[in-house]
Amino acid sequence: MNLLFLSNVLADKIQNFLATDQLNTFLINAGFKIVSVILILVIMSIVRKLGKNMIKKAFAVNIERIQKVTGGTERRKETFESLALNIWRYAVNIVLILWLLSVFVSLDKLLVASSALVVVIGFAAKSMLDDITMGFFIIFEDLFSVGDFIEIDGNTGTVTEIGLRSVKIRVLTGEIVIIPNGNIGKVINHSVSNGQAVLDIGIAYEADLDKAISVLQKVASEAFNQYDDILQVPQVLGVQELADSAVVIRMIAEVSPLQQWHIQRELRRLIKLTFDRENIEIPYSKMMVYQKNEGSPSHE
Repeated sequence: MNLLFLSNVLADKIQNFLATDQLNTFLINAGFKIVSVILILVIMSIVRKLGKNMIKKAFAVNIERIQKVTGGTERRKETFESLALNIWRYAVNIVLILWLLSVFVSLDKLLVASSALVVVIGFAAKSMLDDITMGFFIIFEDLFSVGDFIEIDGNTGTVTEIGLRSVKIRVLTGEIVIIPNGNIGKVINHSVSNGQAVLDIGIAYEADLDKAISVLQKVASEAFNQYDDILQVPQVLGVQELADSAVVIRMIAEVSPLQQWHIQRELRRLIKLTFDRENIEIPYSKMMVYQKNEGSPSHE
């Protein structure tokens, strides 16, 4: 009986709702909110794109002035451009979220809720604040910039983006590694100074040591004349180690930034070809097999 009574009451209320102006008011409010959300999304999408294009044009047109302000280098200009785009993206997203919420919540309640939310975030998001703080230190102290080849905690690659919260690095295998700014510890930057190509060349103990050093000095002189990235004539420092199966000679060369690996490969190629012509033996692993010859068994 109670269930039937409740059903009748609910049916009466639904009928009254459909028969009055409440339905029209509800549909009008719902339609207004849907249209408002669509318009907000369209407007903010246009604003985001316009702002992004304006930032890129500003950095492209005023290159000389911006480079003078940011330290006079292309890498710094790209870094500040990346930061400006990152800040713009955050600002647009925050405004978009607040604007969408204002469609469903009154402005007074939204401001009160936002204030309380800021307090909660301030206590709960310490790591985020650490990331943002470290991001500003990275940029303004010029620890590294967009386009630099760096190494962070075992991740080696080219910096593609520096944001307020994270750094993106494209590693040698092509993947993008995202590292929170607050987690960045030791950084090795290979792009800010000349590189050093270091080669340890092993020769056999039977080889003529003085001849090998003389040949390496000749190779160093030829390589300096052949490669513009070698800034000074490579130096043959002498015997670095008396290893188990080789006499190790060290050669070093000062090269342009990021060119040390390329020059090392080229020097090894030239040294191998020259050693072959000069009959200087490069040791390699060998295996000696001894076979015991036993006499044939005697027959009685």
